[in-house]
Amino acid sequence: MDDLTLDDLIIRASSHTPFFGIYLASHAILDAMCMCHASVGCKVKTQEHLVRHDGVQDAHNRRRYSQLIDEDLIQGSTEQLEDEIAAFARRLHSQLVVIDCSTPLSLQVQPLQAVVERSRARTGVDVVHVHARNYQDDLWGGYAATAATLFLRQFEKAAEQGPLPKPRADEVSVLGLPFDRYEGDSTGNVAEVRRLLWGLGLKAKAVFFAGEPYATLSEAVHAGHHLALPWLKPALPALRTAGSRTVGTRTAGPLAAGPLAAGVTLVEPPGLPMGFAGTRQWLLQVARQTGADLRRAEAFADAELQAAKPLAELARRSLQGRRFAAFAEAPRLAGLVALLQELGMVPAVLGVSHFRLGGRREVEALLSGPLQQPLPQDVVWLEDPTPHAVAELAQVGPLDPLVDPRKQRPLAGAEVVLCSSVEAVQLLAWKGPLVEFGFPSENRHFLLPAPWLGFRGALRLAEQVLQALAEGQRR
Repeated sequence: MDDLTLDDLIIRASSHTPFFGIYLASHAILDAMCMCHASVGCKVKTQEHLVRHDGVQDAHNRRRYSQLIDEDLIQGSTEQLEDEIAAFARRLHSQLVVIDCSTPLSLQVQPLQAVVERSRARTGVDVVHVHARNYQDDLWGGYAATAATLFLRQFEKAAEQGPLPKPRADEVSVLGLPFDRYEGDSTGNVAEVRRLLWGLGLKAKAVFFAGEPYATLSEAVHAGHHLALPWLKPALPALRTAGSRTVGTRTAGPLAAGPLAAGVTLVEPPGLPMGFAGTRQWLLQVARQTGADLRRAEAFADAELQAAKPLAELARRSLQGRRFAAFAEAPRLAGLVALLQELGMVPAVLGVSHFRLGGRREVEALLSGPLQQPLPQDVVWLEDPTPHAVAELAQVGPLDPLVDPRKQRPLAGAEVVLCSSVEAVQLLAWKGPLVEFGFPSENRHFLLPAPWLGFRGALRLAEQVLQALAEGQRR
């Protein structure tokens, strides 16, 4: 406590806790309902961004509240919670109910397994409780915990029906894909990841998450490999432990679940499928770790690069030497910077939002390693910044002659900014072009496929930056 400053108490992007991350993950399952074990005071604080971000799918009615009161908390009563689950699961035709506990409940560590079992029997649908603490963690911790919990649940359900199926060598499940709305950016990413894997001869039937019905996740039990993307990082230790279990064993703890099939492996390729070189490197790593035909993988990646080359060169001619600023969580930021540097752009300011997926060190490691695009030395960095730290980047007024001008006005040399709606509001003093990218993007929506992962995502992102610079508009 002695080390705390006022900055530690300021609301920032990372103030979205696992409580919201679990909701975000449940939103990414078409027929799921998020039942928050919480009071009514939590509603507006946690829903507004997603409601404005997703212009297609209902982002508020599929989130309900147990209407917890002080008496319930003191007595440990769950009667109201169970009644709300039964009532709304029936009304909303839910096939999955995810119980999401607010901070007082996560601090209390109230056991809810009996609630889960009674609710399953009462409703006839699947019910899970995602364990996550709502302090010293952020939304990506909750998102990853939900993916891991539901992944293990598929094996538990299968084991209850009899022997687990034999894994299929040509099938993979995908864990940790960020899916935050039913628009062309998220749905485009799902399609692109599946297309890339199919290029290796691998089918990805179960994607955690893809905006698809809950039943599709049950296909995970047939997959011979389970492919982890960087957004799964907070849950990896628990999943590694689960993956090492033998058939028939069970464990206790936050991610307790049934056994995994013998021979099933958790695949963790370094890097991520963003940019041109980064996507190629990721594909080759996936091929090596899954036993896919490496020559096929190389031929597929090279054909994709050859097809993209004239379009990438078109972008490079306009983008070469132009400076940019970018804000996102660590893996997305690293992939974005790698792509723009491949196109000849130069990073001026980089802001790592949130913290659970890493900070500057993780971004630099991805860029110097698997993404093959190390950074220049004069980049201005912000890690999990406060709103006023972001706003100060665009400050106007007289310069101090004794201080490096780039440190006083880091955005002065930038020609475009890529960031979420949160940073866009904080940067209103800067009048240059801005591309909303990431969560939330409340003013930028996509009607057609607009992935940012893979080879097609690289071209789509480059197109957006080109258009923003050409139009000179903020959005």
